Amino acid sequence: MPFIEIVEEQETFEYAAGDSTLILRRFDSEVYRDIEKRHTKRHKNLRQGGWIEEQDTYAINADLLDYMITDWRDVKSPSSGQDVPCTRENKLKLPNSVKLAVIEACDADSITGQSEKKTPNSGSS
Repeated sequence: MPFIEIVEEQETFEYAAGDSTLILRRFDSEVYRDIEKRHTKRHKNLRQGGWIEEQDTYAINADLLDYMITDWRDVKSPSSGQDVPCTRENKLKLPNSVKLAVIEACDADSITGQSEKKTPNSGSS
């Protein structure tokens, strides 16, 4: 088992999904907290006092997926067969099985032990 590695924002790694390659980055608890905070509304509970928090879990998951996938190669449109750009909208159209695999890959203890194709991110995401 490789060493446990801390999560760094500038890190990226390549993840093969069939003939396609996704460029991913892991996320830490601070990133998740910031995303969760953006999509949590607090309302005053007038009957019992205190606060009620409502979270938009779909928006949280969408932002997290958008954060984790920084780029890709060879992701195709089924109707045209052409490559599709790596946009937020297209990331959300990925099959659920791919989304789950992305989450699992980005939650790994180590990325250098996962892939020989680790690449530095130029900070342009």
